[in-house]
Amino acid sequence: MFDKLLQVLRFGCSYQGIADTTCSATTIRARRDEWIRLGIFAQLKQIALDAYDRIVGLLLEDIAVDGCITKAPSGGEVAGPSPVDGASRA
Repeated sequence: MFDKLLQVLRFGCSYQGIADTTCSATTIRARRDEWIRLGIFAQLKQIALDAYDRIVGLLLEDIAVDGCITKAPSGGEVAGPSPVDGASRA
């Protein structure tokens, strides 16, 4: 059951897609909901963070996340057609 839940999370597949003769999609969802209610996933997250911290070192205070979107400095005709714009494809 746990392996099936990991596959759903990792690969983004549907519960129906991961279900088989050993376990139905309904059972997978029911167990997921039960384990969330019991706090099992919160405990598992903490165990994983603690293990990573021991093995690699988890320095969350040193992490910075930033992002921005800007226009190209030579945009417009100088830049040419956008490679992701369907209208510019020949």
